Amino acid sequence: MRTAGPATMRLSSLLAVLRPALPLILGLSLGCSLSLLRVSWIQGEGQDPCVEAVGDPGGPQNPDSKTWLEQSDEEFKPRIVPYYRDPNKPYKKVLRTRYIQTELGSRERLLVAVLTSRATLSTLAVAVNRTVAHHFPRLLYFTGQRGARAPAGMQVVSHGDERPAWLMSETLRYLHTHFGADYDWFFIMQDDTYVQAPRLAALAGHLSINQDLYLGRAEEFIGAGEQARYCHGGFGYLLSRSLLLRLRPHLDGCRGDILSARPDEWLGRCLIDSLGIGCVSQHQAQIRNLTALTPEGEAGLSWPVGLPAPFTPRSRFEVLGWDYFTEQHTFSCADGAPKCPLQGASRADVGDAVETALEQLNRRYQPRLRFQKQRLLNGYRRFDPARGMEYTLDLLLEAVTQRGHRRALARRVSLLRPLSRVEILPMPYVTEATRVQLVLPLLVAEAAVAPAFLEAFAASVLEPREHALLTLLLVYGPREGGRGAPDPFLGVKAAAAELERRYPGTRLAWLAVRAEAPSQVRLMDVVSKKHPVDTLFFLTTVWTRPGPDVLNRCRMNAISGWQAFFPVHFQEFHPALAPPRSPPGPPGAGPDPPSPPGADPARGAPGGGRFDRQASAEGCFYNADYLAARARLAAELAGQEEEEALEGLEVMDVFLRFSGLHLFRAVEPGLVQKFSLRDCSPRLSEELYHRCRLSNLEGLAGRAQLAMALFEQEQGTST
Repeated sequence: MRTAGPATMRLSSLLAVLRPALPLILGLSLGCSLSLLRVSWIQGEGQDPCVEAVGDPGGPQNPDSKTWLEQSDEEFKPRIVPYYRDPNKPYKKVLRTRYIQTELGSRERLLVAVLTSRATLSTLAVAVNRTVAHHFPRLLYFTGQRGARAPAGMQVVSHGDERPAWLMSETLRYLHTHFGADYDWFFIMQDDTYVQAPRLAALAGHLSINQDLYLGRAEEFIGAGEQARYCHGGFGYLLSRSLLLRLRPHLDGCRGDILSARPDEWLGRCLIDSLGIGCVSQHQAQIRNLTALTPEGEAGLSWPVGLPAPFTPRSRFEVLGWDYFTEQHTFSCADGAPKCPLQGASRADVGDAVETALEQLNRRYQPRLRFQKQRLLNGYRRFDPARGMEYTLDLLLEAVTQRGHRRALARRVSLLRPLSRVEILPMPYVTEATRVQLVLPLLVAEAAVAPAFLEAFAASVLEPREHALLTLLLVYGPREGGRGAPDPFLGVKAAAAELERRYPGTRLAWLAVRAEAPSQVRLMDVVSKKHPVDTLFFLTTVWTRPGPDVLNRCRMNAISGWQAFFPVHFQEFHPALAPPRSPPGPPGAGPDPPSPPGADPARGAPGGGRFDRQASAEGCFYNADYLAARARLAAELAGQEEEEALEGLEVMDVFLRFSGLHLFRAVEPGLVQKFSLRDCSPRLSEELYHRCRLSNLEGLAGRAQLAMALFEQEQGTST
């Protein structure tokens, strides 16, 4: 048998050692070889094109250099790629990272630090967390217990030493290290302190951050001067960020030099000895008038300071009018009367404004003068949508001096009730992509005008391909449409079939109902059973012309399980009492008076109209909400009482009385109706019958037009 020599054995040992690194060595060798090969190819292409383009200053110019530059410019021209999204693919929302707060250097206002202990962490600290945690951006709990177990929903920081001064020092060090760049104010309290969280948050929101402030319940040190005060820890104290930054380098020295058994006294000693700052119980910020430095100067200053400037009208039609009132009467009445009693909320509003004016006058001039109100001479108020309710009061006052002299004075004061307290209400999410199911009940008397509604529906809904459907509810009388009798809705059915032929894919459904005395609720019961519970209904009339804007507002204002929407339409006056105005004249003929919303300029503006607050024939609501209200009505009213209620109620009254939803009523300028007299059924309840009659009477014409008609009638009779 042959044996391997020492050289062979050494080679085998070397290969055994290098075998795991062979792939790495081969990869590096191959990469270096390819890199050297590519460098040789590049160098072999010729001279540098930049050198060729510039040319040798001492030699001949390259004739192709200009051409190469132009070609290179063309190669590097930017190409704009337009955005395109495939409609067949689902839309994916792009999430943006939120770094703007860091980039702007903005910080949160307040951090609250609670000092707790081993015995009170699971009792008092938990109570504090449940009481105030939802009022502050960040709430931290500091304890000296090592390895403390944090209760659910609480962020606990353990320092490992329960000595009071050491715990306070480590708490300040932790706040500076982790949150010194993120918060403007730091409130330190004990776990047995009761704090009014909203007031504390409001205080921190109004204080200026560019100051060293140590604010709390000031207490004197024993044997120290009057200026040497510390903030009592039982009430909590507020530290500004700038003060915490200045205090941080002195914490180690204070911990070794100051001996105190109470953490609040230790902090007060440290601030006084190192920075010369004591505790203050009150703080008054300096307000400076910098209006002169703004581009508008003093002219841009609005009253009151900090609120928007008054609304500036761009034309005479936008001027906000003032309402005149006294202590007993107002001269701007809702029904158009020239004078009506001042009562209810309006009287309380005026009384509050007068009391506030008198209180401000006494606060300004006391103790030199004391004012007593004798009576209100004149009062004016108007609502500015950009500011709030403005008041101008002429008061007859009795001024009393310190010596008891009395004198009557008349002074004018101006007040503003601002719209500054805005409350954000949580609302469910709604979208404009919901399909709207229009429901049109048609009586036999309305069959003649139904084709005009269908043509308007085709132009405003079918033509722009709105996501909406229409159901016609044909209401026959007891003796109409029977065997051998002509169909009164034959023209309506033919017009619906023509629209289906004109717009392929459109389906106009119709339902036939026979009723002697049709009720809006009974008709809605028939339609509700034919549709799913998640259907969004738009109950309309034959005189209504719903368009895309109206449908979108229906989608946004009707919220399933939350809110039902009943718009208030605009109705034109009687054409005989308020004849239409002529169409707009040629350019240069002068300005035309404003037209009501939805007026057609081609046929001339109508003579006027009004928002019919008495009518409630239009409504937007979900089928599930309607079924829930009907079920509650059936549970509360049984038998004959339910039958009478169904005949005397409208759909809006069902939601109002038998539903827990919000009922939203608002004017809708997109719903414009021509003049029509409503059929007031004697089967309606007394309230609904009165509203129907009042709607017909108020819809005839305005007061001025009715007065002109009576005057012309009297003139014709006298002649």
